[in-house]
Amino acid sequence: MTLTDIRYGIFLRPDPATCWAVTQVTFALDRQFGLVSAGAFPPHATLIGNLCTRATEAELIAALDPVFENVTPFPVYNQGITRTGTGAYEYNINLDTSGNRPNEPLGRVAGAVAKAVAPLSVPVDDFLVTPVAGYRFAAHLGLASHELAVDNRLSKEVGDFLAGLPVHAPESFAARWYSLFEFQADWSSHWWENMSWRHLHSWEAV
Repeated sequence: MTLTDIRYGIFLRPDPATCWAVTQVTFALDRQFGLVSAGAFPPHATLIGNLCTRATEAELIAALDPVFENVTPFPVYNQGITRTGTGAYEYNINLDTSGNRPNEPLGRVAGAVAKAVAPLSVPVDDFLVTPVAGYRFAAHLGLASHELAVDNRLSKEVGDFLAGLPVHAPESFAARWYSLFEFQADWSSHWWENMSWRHLHSWEAV
């Protein structure tokens, strides 16, 4: 195993009901269309992803401990399924209760995470992934992702299928759990087809 095999993700974990909804949707898309990239991850909103680093697991946890020690629970609002510019689909959880402005507490957490891990980041050039230094936070829960960014010919059909699923995620949940995951894949191509992951640590906001 080389350094470039491993990436890390720091995620917000939604409530169990939202996780269940994401799981049901991604499973249905896998079974119907063979779309696997969103379902290859645990249900999550990315605070920082694709982190390549020489830091150890313990050093990463130590860098993030002060961030989550200062976080208290706050509401996150699910605006429903939206289609992105690439033709992918996601639950939009980036906005406040008005649906017009970014969720400021969520943005602050993401900013604090980025500030904590940026000095530990090693630049890489992975396929279809935004480097840590260039990442601009916009909270979402992926449902149909990278395959449609590569080839969006099924995008409308997938959208119609999603609209007909009898799956309804909660309109809001409390941001309470944050997790660190390790990922391994061949990052030079369609990495979601062979990616494996391991949960490393969780923090609970109280």
